[in-house]
Amino acid sequence: MTSSIVQRRGVAVALICLFSCCVLSAQQPPAPLQADFDEARLRDWVQPTYPEAAQKAKLEGQVIVDFVVGLDGKVARAEIKDSPNPVFNEAALAAVRAWTFSPALEEAKPVVSGMTVPIVFQLAQLKQKQVSLRPPEPLLPHAAKLVPAKFSAAPDPDYPTELEERKIPGEVQIEFTVDAEGLPRKPRVVWASHAAFVEAALRALEKTTFTPAHQGLLTKPMTMQYPVEFEFLGAKRPEILEANQLTLVGEAKTKAEPVPFVLIEPVYPLEHLLAGEEGTATAEFTVETRGNTANVTLVSASAPEYGAALLAAVEAWGFKPASSDGVKIPVQLRVVYGFAPKTGGNVFRLVEALRPGGSGIAGPSGLDQKLKPLWRGFPVYPAALREEPIEGSAEIEFIIDRDGRARLPRVKSATNDEFGWAAATAISQWVFERPIKKGESVDVTVSIPVKFAPPKPKS
Repeated sequence: MTSSIVQRRGVAVALICLFSCCVLSAQQPPAPLQADFDEARLRDWVQPTYPEAAQKAKLEGQVIVDFVVGLDGKVARAEIKDSPNPVFNEAALAAVRAWTFSPALEEAKPVVSGMTVPIVFQLAQLKQKQVSLRPPEPLLPHAAKLVPAKFSAAPDPDYPTELEERKIPGEVQIEFTVDAEGLPRKPRVVWASHAAFVEAALRALEKTTFTPAHQGLLTKPMTMQYPVEFEFLGAKRPEILEANQLTLVGEAKTKAEPVPFVLIEPVYPLEHLLAGEEGTATAEFTVETRGNTANVTLVSASAPEYGAALLAAVEAWGFKPASSDGVKIPVQLRVVYGFAPKTGGNVFRLVEALRPGGSGIAGPSGLDQKLKPLWRGFPVYPAALREEPIEGSAEIEFIIDRDGRARLPRVKSATNDEFGWAAATAISQWVFERPIKKGESVDVTVSIPVKFAPPKPKS
């Protein structure tokens, strides 16, 4: 009984508070709405003085003036864009320079803006008995049209040396800001078909110039996306397939074979690599009309780890699909992949450091700055787990070499083996800014967790 009374009192108190708040609100004037985005608005207007020389010559005309409104609402710069006669120019500019504005807003903050205005000189104005306080609506100043940034000169990117034997085409999508000088700033890799293309694409972007975006007289920074495309000169589709140990299976008749586009190398099982052991694995799969792989089947493997590594890689591959008479068709492919230690290069150097008696590779502590990723691809949810999808995770240890490439990923732990290989395959394509320690590029060992969520069903 006591509990029930307390609850009713609580309701009564709540109703009283609600009523009081409503009364208080009714007594207060509504708060003014604040715009997040708005163009500069005219506050103080001065009518242009009709030039005496134009009066005597009975000249009329319309002058277009472009100008810039600063953060303080004053006109910072004004120029004639179009004029029927120079006799009007100085009077038009003098008037515009005397105007004041409420500055433009972006995200509720004042910003500099480019404006334009038509100024009309008509002899009938001289007979007006009373000067207007504002111009008529069609003659009000307004924001100038924003002209986007445009490419000015773009060099051909250098094809990466490490992919020359494989001859695969590639692409890197980069997002960046074009500054007022037309130079790209703050590049961010949005997507890359292969890690080897990333550095070459960023180097090409550094040499690319643009015509900056402008709003009337005002140049403005602008965000753009730029696709850097790579092609091995003269390589034909059959040659690219052969170079990557890919062969067509079955009787599908094509006039244009599929072209490997995303072709990640299988992760070399680290224990076998450190031991200098070679191996092979063979798989068959379908390249569907969208270019994705499906029905990936392991045919043979000299060790289970080689087969698991190949399956995880093939599931992440993508192709330009095959076609016949202009129609995209699915085709069956076979891949035979050989795992063999390489001599020379960064991977060989890192393997030597990790072997017994080697120098080892330290962690990231003591670096001059935090590790900064340039490109991190997402792992593909394993096909073997899609019938009864589950959540999962994997812990991957890998090396970021002195060039910023992720190397030698190793599965430390995984809730399922498939998650481990999928995570390691994705991480093998990551790219970072070069790790720097005491001003020198260094190799560092890092370890990260990767989580998997079941893929959303296709609608």
